[in-house]
Amino acid sequence: MRRRGTTITTVALVIFAAAGVAACSGSGGSAKPHTTASSGATGASGTSGSLGTATTLPGGAPARAAPVFAHYYLWWSGTHWKSRLGPSYPYSQQPPPLPASLASNGCDAQPSYSGAQLVDVPAPPLGLYDQDDPATMKAHVEQASSAGIDGFVVSWSGTGAADQGATSRDFNHRLDLLVAAVNAHNAQGGRRFGLMLGYESLDNSRNPRPAATIRNDLAYFTQHYANNPAFQVPQYGSKPVAMILDSRRIPTNELRDLFQPYRSTLTLIGDEHGAAEWQRGVADIFDGDGWYWSAENPYTNSHASTTLTKLSTILHGAHKLWFAPMSPGYNKSNFGVGGTCVPRNGTQTLRTIYETNAKSTPDGWMVISWNEFFENTYVEPSARFGNTYLAAIRALHT
Repeated sequence: MRRRGTTITTVALVIFAAAGVAACSGSGGSAKPHTTASSGATGASGTSGSLGTATTLPGGAPARAAPVFAHYYLWWSGTHWKSRLGPSYPYSQQPPPLPASLASNGCDAQPSYSGAQLVDVPAPPLGLYDQDDPATMKAHVEQASSAGIDGFVVSWSGTGAADQGATSRDFNHRLDLLVAAVNAHNAQGGRRFGLMLGYESLDNSRNPRPAATIRNDLAYFTQHYANNPAFQVPQYGSKPVAMILDSRRIPTNELRDLFQPYRSTLTLIGDEHGAAEWQRGVADIFDGDGWYWSAENPYTNSHASTTLTKLSTILHGAHKLWFAPMSPGYNKSNFGVGGTCVPRNGTQTLRTIYETNAKSTPDGWMVISWNEFFENTYVEPSARFGNTYLAAIRALHT
């Protein structure tokens, strides 16, 4: 799984009405804001609440000048759920129960089952889904599209072998299933949905992958998907968009050697965090920049807007693309795994981060995330929150 957690972030609260969006309580704790509890929709309680269910949102989703994408992860299977929910979780129970209680401050969790490391699970009818099931991909695409999300930034790395294929590893197989689901959705003639690649340049130990591994993975991706309509995002040209996650961890000369050959095939987006990292000499490698900022905190940092605007000004001055992050919150502070917490405070955190980061005039948004349940950045329908965050995203105007 990704292990992200930078802690710099945003600024003053800007609150606007989001019709149909529920809020949960959020108060207390050092360096955490005091907010007033408010009533919410089914499953929006910060503590326990009734279990929410998932639906596609009714009616038409908004068209936006700056497209909204969500980081999407391919690791969820029965084995992976068990590794995070522990041996005591009642896997056969329907609907799946909440695995932990969550305090009113939105941060402090207590497991309800021995070994559980999650505070929430996907909502019925999907429940503890398997991404090897095409129905899972179909449901995710439909749910996201109904909320006005324009596509997924699909997190992927291959085997690194020169002869890998679609069945060489689970991620390759699931990428194929997602591509098929997107193309099937678009063939129905409704709201177009697209994919970007989020290439995982670090291995599971958070070290840069060997150069040969990266080359072979990119060769596989371009051979199989460079001309696939699922990866066509017209707003950014005719080439697939590939964000190189954690690019900042790779020396500039190595980046140039690895990615310069793909400038004619891919629209390459860096993951350089701030002006200083961008100005280390990557402007001739990347066509733009994003910022995977999963722990952005709008309550403890007043410099986010200035920091992001400085970066976007440099990018736009060089006719480069800028993708701003957006997140509903972050919580990796429980169950003995360490980390920090940015409370969701209902939808307040999402809306404040959006208002703050919008000042950087992004060419697109990257929501963190669709389905990262371990770091608690997910926006997909869940047992605790139902469709709260899809409704909130739909209510945003860009």
